[in-house]
Amino acid sequence: MTSVTRRLKDLEVPRSEIQNKPTTIKVVTQNSRRVFLALAGALLLGAIAQRTEVFGKKQALPTPRPNTPLPTPTEKKAIASPTPTSSNKTTSPKPTPTNSPVQTPTPQATQTAVIEGVVIAKSADLILRQTKVFTLKDSFGIPTSYSLTRTSRGVVAFDTRCTHAGAPCVLSESLLQCPAHGSVFDPENGEVIRGPAVEPLKSYRTLEVNGEVRIIIS
Repeated sequence: MTSVTRRLKDLEVPRSEIQNKPTTIKVVTQNSRRVFLALAGALLLGAIAQRTEVFGKKQALPTPRPNTPLPTPTEKKAIASPTPTSSNKTTSPKPTPTNSPVQTPTPQATQTAVIEGVVIAKSADLILRQTKVFTLKDSFGIPTSYSLTRTSRGVVAFDTRCTHAGAPCVLSESLLQCPAHGSVFDPENGEVIRGPAVEPLKSYRTLEVNGEVRIIIS
């Protein structure tokens, strides 16, 4: 019994230790909670940082573009380059301008107007109421006679060929008479005075310029 009692006494815990144990347990428990909370907070922050990094990588990935067809290569036509030609032209020096005297234009004679008709007689060849027969050659050299008479209205001219048969009339006593059939014409107006001719003589226009009588044959 004594040994048992001793052992029990040895096993008895002092009261002071028993009184201090609750305080120690409380301190250990608080420290464990702090460590646990710190570990949980660290794990939570790590998980949040990892998710944020993954999310950022997903946003940084480029969006795929639709496949656009590549352009078909076209055959390039060879463009012939122009063959350079050697020019044998030599550049000559430009002449130095010299002060030449200004030439004043010389007055030119004014051209006279072309006068119509052909000269057949002189103005002095005819007096008032006088009739004369003049001859001109045509472009073929065939002579043709014309009667000229000075009247109060100027010089009148007629073809002397008779309108009946074409024979040239002759001057007879201030009248034009056909020697073939006897027709007679007035030299001032070409009218028929006696037949067999019916048509009057053909008349021509005349001009008097610079003392000359011109007949206009057309």
